[in-house]
Amino acid sequence: MLRKFMAVLAALLMVFSFAACGPASDPDTGGEIPNPDPGGEETTESLLYGIGEPFAGSGVEGFNYEQASKLIGALGAKTFRLWITPQTLYSGWNQTTVFSDEKLATIDKNSQLLYETYIDQVRKNGVEEITGHGNFFPRMPSTANGQEGNFVPARDTTEGSEYMQFLHKFYLIWKAVATAMPDVDVWEMGNETNQVTFLNYTGSENDSTEVQFEKLADINVDLMYYAAKGIREANPDAVIITPGLAPAYEGIPSLGRFLEEIYERIESGEFPAGEEKCSDPDEYFDGVAWHPYDTVNGITLTKEPDVAAWKEANDAVFQVMENHGDGEKEVWFTEFGYTMPVEMLDKAESDCTDNDRYLISNQYYTLNEDSEQKHADWLKMYFDTMEDMDYVHTCHFFRLNCSAHDALWNGVGEVLFGLFLEPDTGIGRGFYPRKKAFALQEIYGGEGDLYQFSEL
Repeated sequence: MLRKFMAVLAALLMVFSFAACGPASDPDTGGEIPNPDPGGEETTESLLYGIGEPFAGSGVEGFNYEQASKLIGALGAKTFRLWITPQTLYSGWNQTTVFSDEKLATIDKNSQLLYETYIDQVRKNGVEEITGHGNFFPRMPSTANGQEGNFVPARDTTEGSEYMQFLHKFYLIWKAVATAMPDVDVWEMGNETNQVTFLNYTGSENDSTEVQFEKLADINVDLMYYAAKGIREANPDAVIITPGLAPAYEGIPSLGRFLEEIYERIESGEFPAGEEKCSDPDEYFDGVAWHPYDTVNGITLTKEPDVAAWKEANDAVFQVMENHGDGEKEVWFTEFGYTMPVEMLDKAESDCTDNDRYLISNQYYTLNEDSEQKHADWLKMYFDTMEDMDYVHTCHFFRLNCSAHDALWNGVGEVLFGLFLEPDTGIGRGFYPRKKAFALQEIYGGEGDLYQFSEL
């Protein structure tokens, strides 16, 4: 994290922070970037070792959050990315209902207790830092049409416009969420909002990819300002990071290009939408998050990866931060991992009873020894490389469990990211560790039994 002298410098420059921005500045923090380590010590190396897994609304067969937390502890993970869904926060959340400001300003008590339970469980199993995230886009009259996906109104900065009403609701949600979950250390203000898959706007279907890219940059700057404002009012000690950006266009280089667009808009003095303008990046985010899926080598990694090229691509993204005076800020890899195409598995008959059988799209497969070993070996290559990337605060490995259910929304490529095969009642198998689970455990220094839930 920031060195102590940076904190002193931030305090000295507090007056300039107030002059540059509107009411999002907090006099209690003096414009200082919150530090998740209240002792002011440098980040320990172990915080590099993280993991992410959706708990609420899990599609994993036989999912159990207590078992999942114990496996996370057995691996030795020190940071955890917590998925938070609006469906669990608000009763009746759907694609056709426009919620009132009053409704959005308060989180359901049972939902609050649910997430407190999740947080308590992973902390009991050795996790030291929690990053909470979610896409919270309330429907407005123009978007309450039942269409699936994350939709916002077309950007209209006119006072009283539907878009401006939406931004106010967005601010209220983030303030309510941060108020309800004070034990979250880091808030990631969205997920992959640099692509229309996760942040769509009215009229996007008529725009070219390049126009979408530009408009999404506009919207992201607005969203970050209002989310950060709400979070800081609720919990000034929390660290606030950008939405985890995805290498959705030409790969990792597109992350740097999008981040450049973000900085240019902030520095223009014309953002955010609304009366107050702010040209200080500190009022938008304390750190940056992105998902460095290895598009340099192919996301499924069927060939030997070139980790030097991967590092170079990520370094170039961080260089954008340095170019805009944010070189002291850290980066969260809030998702990183790799999956496996079915071509890297062995087909099996329906009467197969091997412990590692797995049903994907009505076809049984078993794990291929060579493929599994390759993916296990590559993990060490990537984490050894991350050790030399001083700007990386943590990496949330994606993910704990394989999920055949997730093939429904994004194809079979989504299934095999996990470290553990999900249960198979037909052969009495529970959560069964793959080779890369043992590889990650060795990297993380974990000592627990990875087979502890392998039998039903």
